[in-house]
Amino acid sequence: MGEGLESFVKNTFSNAFGIDDRNEKNKIYNQYFSYEGSKRTPPDLMLRGGDALEIKKIETLTTELQLNSSHPKAKLFSNSTLINNHCRTCEEWEIKDFIYVVGHLPKSNYLSSLWFVHGEIYAADESVYIGLKNSVSELLESSDHISFSPTNEIGRVNAVDPLKITNLRVRGMWLLQPPYKAFDYIHEYDKTAKFQAIAILSTKKYLTYPSESRAKIEAYEKITIKDIRVNSPNNPMDLIDAKLITFKR
Repeated sequence: MGEGLESFVKNTFSNAFGIDDRNEKNKIYNQYFSYEGSKRTPPDLMLRGGDALEIKKIETLTTELQLNSSHPKAKLFSNSTLINNHCRTCEEWEIKDFIYVVGHLPKSNYLSSLWFVHGEIYAADESVYIGLKNSVSELLESSDHISFSPTNEIGRVNAVDPLKITNLRVRGMWLLQPPYKAFDYIHEYDKTAKFQAIAILSTKKYLTYPSESRAKIEAYEKITIKDIRVNSPNNPMDLIDAKLITFKR
């Protein structure tokens, strides 16, 4: 189901639905995307000249998103140690906006809802997560009872057994509340709808999109756009002007 969701998202952004010829579809993908990631390294997809996408599948609306060793991201930086060189050099870039794409697929295997959440209103600054990782690493490294080596993850404990032939890899398992729970104070989820798409992004981000695209969205009668204010991930007392965009059928 996860792979099916990623294909659906790729076809959505590139309008490649209904094209069976694989060579033709690859040409279309190449026009729209500069990078497609692996399960080990973020992001899952990068729009050419545009945003980075992290695609997550959940079976229940309240299931936490499993980010594994990749902490939540407000933005993606080309100098990050968590991305690979192919991602770093696929196009000329330094910073990309990060969009979380979350698909709710119940066990009956249909797409019930699709969420698009702007990373800057979902994740705190990079330093928050890196600081915690470094604190845990420093705590382990300061112990007199273990042989610790720092890594791109949290670290590695060496020679844990008397024969000194066993090492312990210490890695993070980052979990993020799903949009349904994290933004329950601003959205009105319709459990009677057959399908719904919900986008939550800062007003500043919304205004970066072409005016003709915004005009098309705003004129479409089945799409509702609501001005909202969301808590800042860095200081919940600060409120960020945002847009809640909803499509239902």
